[in-house]
Amino acid sequence: MDLRESPAVRLGQPRDPQNYTLEEIQGIMVYIPHDLPEIPLTVELSRFFWFKRLVIEGWQLA
Repeated sequence: MDLRESPAVRLGQPRDPQNYTLEEIQGIMVYIPHDLPEIPLTVELSRFFWFKRLVIEGWQLA
């Protein structure tokens, strides 16, 4: 069984952009890792009081 943690989601350009494909999705430029599996994922903004962070919905470990 091959378990993989959810990929990180960050704002800005990655340190190693050569390992990513740059795509425009709904008007936003997104760096997608070359090794990301072809599964439907959604990136959402999560809020907890005044803290905000990006999260991936749809990722499963197995």
